[in-house]
Amino acid sequence: MKKFLLILVFSVAFQFNYANNSNDPLLNKAKELSLNKNYSEAILVYNQYLSKTDSKNLKNVYVEIANCYYKMDNRTVAVDYIKKAITHYGFSEEDFIYNDTLDTELSKYALSVVYDDLDNLHNKYTASLN
Repeated sequence: MKKFLLILVFSVAFQFNYANNSNDPLLNKAKELSLNKNYSEAILVYNQYLSKTDSKNLKNVYVEIANCYYKMDNRTVAVDYIKKAITHYGFSEEDFIYNDTLDTELSKYALSVVYDDLDNLHNKYTASLN
């Protein structure tokens, strides 16, 4: 129960920080490009944001990039970005279910791909905190 509450608190904190980052013009531009189905351009802008930001909570940016790749039918790269979100930012099994940013179909697909390795990937994240 304690583990679940801890994960829930961290998830809310990451979501809150991501919402605070939504005032960033590059993120807004990337989201708009993605909404307009200009996924290649959105990825470029998301990567510009990643190279310029000093934010420590980038989980949902990686999820947004994964969404773009998935919608361009590049499932392999989409899953790679989900793996980065897991190993660098603590994206969890609960995020596959409750994360509002992650595309529903990508969530199902990516979880099926990484499920057997999820603990190992999450352990890499935990080790990076020490």
